[in-house]
Amino acid sequence: MLGPLRITGTAASAHGPRTAAVAALLHLRPGRGTDYLCQAMDPVNPWSTRTLHSRLSELRNVLGLTHDGLPLLPRPKNGAGYVLHPSVTSDWAEFKILASRGLAAGPGAGTADLEAAMALVRGRPFEGRTLPWADPVIQEMHSRITDTAHTLARWHTDSDTPDLDAARRTVLQALEVEETSEVLYRDLLHIEAAAGNQAAVRKTVARAQQMARTYDITLDDTTEQTITEALTTTSPRLSQRH
Repeated sequence: MLGPLRITGTAASAHGPRTAAVAALLHLRPGRGTDYLCQAMDPVNPWSTRTLHSRLSELRNVLGLTHDGLPLLPRPKNGAGYVLHPSVTSDWAEFKILASRGLAAGPGAGTADLEAAMALVRGRPFEGRTLPWADPVIQEMHSRITDTAHTLARWHTDSDTPDLDAARRTVLQALEVEETSEVLYRDLLHIEAAAGNQAAVRKTVARAQQMARTYDITLDDTTEQTITEALTTTSPRLSQRH
């Protein structure tokens, strides 16, 4: 889900995108019934029960069975909703585990987990899909990715042995997901200033200002002050503001 929707290990099919979307819905909203699923998949023109059952049948075939021979998408019984087998997981679930564990461990010990979490990000969550039911979780994904990248970049930048290249890669990756995040622009300014790269500082300033014009927003005072410091400082460190 941390990029274009896909079901790992499956071949492409004509209904692949919709089948993957159903899988994501069942994973994120377990226990829902037929009426909810039909409405959620297309609020304007809800799916028919027949269409839903066709996609569920395809998904059931795609997922297959557990090692014990149990279906990974069981058929609901006694009016219960659809629930995937607990062994079906997602990059988002893994991201949350890694990010939480890494943040709890702190700089040094937690860096590898945050790096692993960011490695799961393949682009914008649910890229290219408009699914109203997914909007809240997509916003949560954006927030968690931004927070994780910000923390990881600061750890790399502020370390006793700074790795500015790793910090830069992390921030640029996160900006591809959340291009309006001012904290990420400030992080990038800190990184380029620490590297003594004034050309990159100016490029980052221009990018932040263009973003503000595109989205018709006013950069906050902290960002403006960071820009001023980055353009004028000769020190490898800017004041640390979030």
